[in-house]
Amino acid sequence: MIPKTIKSAVGVDWGGGALRLLSLARGLRQFTVTGTLELPDPMEEEAPRRVSEFLERNRIRDVRVVICVPRDAVLVRFLDLPTEAEPQLVKVVGYQVDALHPFQDSQVYWDAAVVERDSKTGQIRVMVVLAEKSRLESYRQVLARLGLKVHSLTLAAAALAPLMKPLLPESALVLLGRTRSVELLAFHRGGLCSTQEVRIDPGQIAGERFQRELHNALSVLPGVDPATLPTYVWGSIPPSHLVLVPNHRELPEPKLRLARPGGFDSGAYLPALAAAYRGLARKSEPSINLLPPEQRWQPSRGARVPLYALGATAAFFSLLVAAQGWIGRAFYGRALQREISRLEPRAKLVQRQSHELSSVLTRAALLDGLRLGTRQKLEILQELTRRLPDGTWLQQVQLGEDTVEISGYSNRAADLVPPLENSPFFSQVEFTSPITRDSQNKEVFWIRMRLRRPAGLPALSGGHAP
Repeated sequence: MIPKTIKSAVGVDWGGGALRLLSLARGLRQFTVTGTLELPDPMEEEAPRRVSEFLERNRIRDVRVVICVPRDAVLVRFLDLPTEAEPQLVKVVGYQVDALHPFQDSQVYWDAAVVERDSKTGQIRVMVVLAEKSRLESYRQVLARLGLKVHSLTLAAAALAPLMKPLLPESALVLLGRTRSVELLAFHRGGLCSTQEVRIDPGQIAGERFQRELHNALSVLPGVDPATLPTYVWGSIPPSHLVLVPNHRELPEPKLRLARPGGFDSGAYLPALAAAYRGLARKSEPSINLLPPEQRWQPSRGARVPLYALGATAAFFSLLVAAQGWIGRAFYGRALQREISRLEPRAKLVQRQSHELSSVLTRAALLDGLRLGTRQKLEILQELTRRLPDGTWLQQVQLGEDTVEISGYSNRAADLVPPLENSPFFSQVEFTSPITRDSQNKEVFWIRMRLRRPAGLPALSGGHAP
């Protein structure tokens, strides 16, 4: 039986393409998981109906919804600032935002939060999260089609940090297993200081990439010996990755007075639980919300849709009925029924039209994103063809959101860097591993470079090209 609650919230984990929803109620002495729902494909025809039934079943239609967006949809940066900057944090970070992302000016949503304070040095560490507006808008359209009233768009690492802080020592590394990736979270003095995501791909390349990102995460922890660093895992981690952290241990359960239904999978729903907890947390706790304040849904008593007009009309007539005698009650009762009958068809028509419009907008945005992404990939491949000299063969091209990695064979791999640096598409060209030779005496190379993204080119959603 669910106890009488003070407040409820819904957390949504959008990881690996699927959506996991969790409703959380805060009672007088404990939190209660009142329901869960998994949508393998949020675009399927039955998804809105399933979400509507989930909300109605748990009586949570008008509550805050906090969404953990996919990790590859955001850029995370960390800034060290003087303590005096904290009261004006938004303004101070705003002066530097344009230097933190590769997108066009004013084309990003961003938010910042203080994750660490050092009284000895008089500095604060600030986490800045950025995302391209067009991509977040496409997510919002999908969520609107599902009938979710979004209060916050955040990332799983930011939502998880408050739950993990009481469980960890001064410095620690957490490996969070997701559906299609592993997220590495580095903590120092209880604050999140690094977050990296590594996609789970078969073959040796995935293991090498994981090892590189593991070294990057360890490099931000000052004066820490990797051999003795406490390392925790949560969720499903591939064995090929776990062998690189032999001294790991399971992450303890969050320290919440949590009542849960039978068969509840805490490993799969931890990010969704953290998001729902974020929706119930005190406002004084630092948080990341990529939605501008004017776009954040808040519970309100105002009449915003025709359905609310029915409730207001009913309340008005109820007050009049209470003030009259038995004759007045009969008169106003008939008038109330006529008014409800008059407004109900109009409200249903507006609701149906709203759902149809949301569905059309969502499909149009997805098709436009696919078209723009394909055009950019073709232009990048064409640029590589023009820039690479004769005697060079590409074996693999990996396109990330703001990086390009290539591998292949060349007569002289060292001569590849200058023409790529001179391209308007690429910058920070570097070899990611030593040059070797194959059985035919060709030089084998791995090169990674930053994507400058010339004006007019859209953002990549990630992928491989042969």
